[in-house]
Amino acid sequence: MSDPVIPPGASVPIETDRGNMLAAFSEPGFRLFWGGALISNIGSWMQNVAQGWLVLELTDSAFMLGLVGFVSTIPMLILLLLGGVIADRVDRRRLLLVTMTGMMVFAGALAVLTWQGVVTIWHIVMLSFLSGCGIALAAPAYQAFVHDLVGKRHLQNAIALNSAQFNLSRVVGPSLAGIVVVPIGLAGCFGLNAVSFLAAIATLFLIRVGARPVFATAPVWQSLLEGVTYVRQHRRVRVLLLLTSLVSILAMPYSTLLPIIARDVLGLDASGLGYLYAIGGLGAVAGALSLTVRRLFRRRGVFLLAMVTTTGLATATLGLANTLVVAVIALVVISFAATSSIALMNTLLQELVDDEKRGRVLSMYGLAFMGTFPIGNLLAGTIARYSSASTTLAVTGAVLAASGVYIAATRPRVRAIA
Repeated sequence: MSDPVIPPGASVPIETDRGNMLAAFSEPGFRLFWGGALISNIGSWMQNVAQGWLVLELTDSAFMLGLVGFVSTIPMLILLLLGGVIADRVDRRRLLLVTMTGMMVFAGALAVLTWQGVVTIWHIVMLSFLSGCGIALAAPAYQAFVHDLVGKRHLQNAIALNSAQFNLSRVVGPSLAGIVVVPIGLAGCFGLNAVSFLAAIATLFLIRVGARPVFATAPVWQSLLEGVTYVRQHRRVRVLLLLTSLVSILAMPYSTLLPIIARDVLGLDASGLGYLYAIGGLGAVAGALSLTVRRLFRRRGVFLLAMVTTTGLATATLGLANTLVVAVIALVVISFAATSSIALMNTLLQELVDDEKRGRVLSMYGLAFMGTFPIGNLLAGTIARYSSASTTLAVTGAVLAASGVYIAATRPRVRAIA
């Protein structure tokens, strides 16, 4: 079945503020939401750096790094579709408040356990799993809430700015972790993450959005199947979800394996690892902001496929790198290309889908992106266990690049999206 909203090759007159890179900030609710999320994500990236180093200190195992990544993301496979159904049925702001409060508690628990010196790898595994459950239930509502705040007029701009916010936190959070990890320790990084959730929670209390119609009245299971059927009937939606999953499985595990690359290949310590994450974040911010420059997107389909292929080539380069300069360049390119492609796929999906299916389709986008993290992390950890982290990235990057070229050659309707 063909897509009813955007015919092949047609332009999409959704965003009208073509000259304003900050158009979505004209909406007060979005400004608040953006600022609260930025502070919270800075804390989350501080914890990400500290937790990776803590796992290495406790286990000295690339496999355990992959396992922790696996358990933190396996809830995406289990709960994301349910989260999409819930996002179409309830007040999305209240759902975000509940889930963020839970994640604040879990971060605080890890801080206390580490501070007391009693933390074990199994504490990390359990708390990572619980936090992953909160993220899985919140993710579809989070994405759909952006549309609730700005509408279709500023949608691509808002998604780009939201992606830039997340990736700006990738610069600031790891940099702060590298600065404060010595004076306040790993426990202090976890504690700061717990405190940072208060900013996001406070802004959600302040935001006021108009009431929206609740479309889903059927039983939960039937609503879920309606969403799956909708995706199956729209070819370009399926291809966009496939591209998203390929980037997630084959490229995103670079972040999980980066502590091994930093220590064993580049000879860096915990502070150096934090700076590597921050450098990658700079590329990601640039990739997100590229979506606000509309003259780059006369052929959005071509740009998307080029960025997917570039992500694969840069991931392979990171695996082959044996000097800091090459690794840094590869990290910047991976981050730029992956971020711009993922954010653009989010935009295209939200433009293609019917409003009453938005939460459920975005849950499948989340499943394709975040839900495949456990597969990618477990695959990367397993390959690295029997070879090396460098070999793993070289192989998975090459496969992603080849997949991007193949889809570009065989899917003209995706190339034709203008």
